Amino acid sequence: MAQNLQQIKKRIKTSDIIAQISKAMEMISASKIRKVQNSVEKHNPYAKKIKYMVQRIITNRDLTEEIEKFSKEKTGNRLVYIISPDKGLCGGLIVNLFKKVSSYIQPNDYVVAIGKKAANSAAKYDYNVLASFNMGTSFPKYDDIYPIINIANNFYISGEVTKVSVIYTEFRNMLVQEPVIEEIFPIKPDKNFKGHKIDYIFEPDSTEQVLKDLLPYYFEVEFYSTLMNAYASEQAARMTAMKNAKDNANDISASLINIYNKSRQEKITNEILDLASGQQEI
Repeated sequence: MAQNLQQIKKRIKTSDIIAQISKAMEMISASKIRKVQNSVEKHNPYAKKIKYMVQRIITNRDLTEEIEKFSKEKTGNRLVYIISPDKGLCGGLIVNLFKKVSSYIQPNDYVVAIGKKAANSAAKYDYNVLASFNMGTSFPKYDDIYPIINIANNFYISGEVTKVSVIYTEFRNMLVQEPVIEEIFPIKPDKNFKGHKIDYIFEPDSTEQVLKDLLPYYFEVEFYSTLMNAYASEQAARMTAMKNAKDNANDISASLINIYNKSRQEKITNEILDLASGQQEI
């Protein structure tokens, strides 16, 4: 019985330690989420304006063949970015993400893996990986995206791929994060802009030149939005997972304390009975 009590005490201590670690990780993720929300609020006005201008030009103007390739669907090879966390402890986020990946990726697709989990999965399933990058544990900086998007610029402009897609986990709210596929190129014209033709004066000289100058910024803001969503989803999923782990550890600890108290009381009762029996024999 004494040995059993010692084992129960060790299990109680282990549960308490797990609860403390989980609580610390939950608080870290919560602080990161607040930073993400502030950054998204600052980024959104710029992103929305760029997208608005690009959609206006594509839907209301007759474009040359050189520019039309950015909005016209074609068959051919695809370039797919996969954005995942570097680490686990995110609940079902990673599993759900790679279910979406496996249903979309085709054998002839080119893949760029962002995050160690994406790189490991791409290597495991022998995808045609062009490059891999770490997601990191801190909020992604805008300057970090240039080496990543240069790959798409080179492959899409050269015509080696006809579509550029990003598979990532979209942040809906603190409890819902959903894996999605976003096709950045070609740009799908928004039907809401059709029928609202307005004459503009374009500078420096033409519609095509303005659109050509806007497209790099369009790709940057679209891709950076997916990166921010993926990071926010990771932190929200980890915060929820750590909260559940903390609650479960506390429940286990409370249950073990009850078992310990009952066992200890039983041991004391048995000792009293032994003493009483010994006195009666005397």
